[in-house]
Amino acid sequence: MKVWIAFLAMIALAPTFPDPAIAQGYGVGIRSCAEFAKLYTSDPSTAEDIYFTWAQGFMSGLNLASAANTGMYRSIEGTPAGMVAQKLRVRSYCDAHPLAQYLSAIMELYNSLPAKKINSN
Repeated sequence: MKVWIAFLAMIALAPTFPDPAIAQGYGVGIRSCAEFAKLYTSDPSTAEDIYFTWAQGFMSGLNLASAANTGMYRSIEGTPAGMVAQKLRVRSYCDAHPLAQYLSAIMELYNSLPAKKINSN
C-alpha cells in the first residue's frame, strides 16, 4: 500500500517539476548528483522523499527483472536504520561524484546489497 501511495504522490508531483524530462516520466534518476545535492541542501526531507522513492521503485524493477532472469534478487527492504544507511550511502556517492547521474548512485547502492535466491517452495 505504501508503494502505491508513493507512486501516486510522484505522479501528482510530476507537473510541478521544472524539467520537462522529469514531468514526462523519465524520473529523477537522470538528474545529476549535483542537482540532488542542491535540492537536498535547500530541503533535505523533500529531496530524499522524491529521489529515494524513485530509487526504491527503480530497484524494485531491477529485482523483478533479475528474479525473472536469474532467480536472484537484491535485499532492498530494510529496517529504518538500514534505510538511513542506504540514504547516507547515496548522499556520500553523490558528494564524491557530483557530475554523475543520481541513477549511478542507486546502481552502486543496489549492487552493494545482499543477493538472495528466490525461495521456490
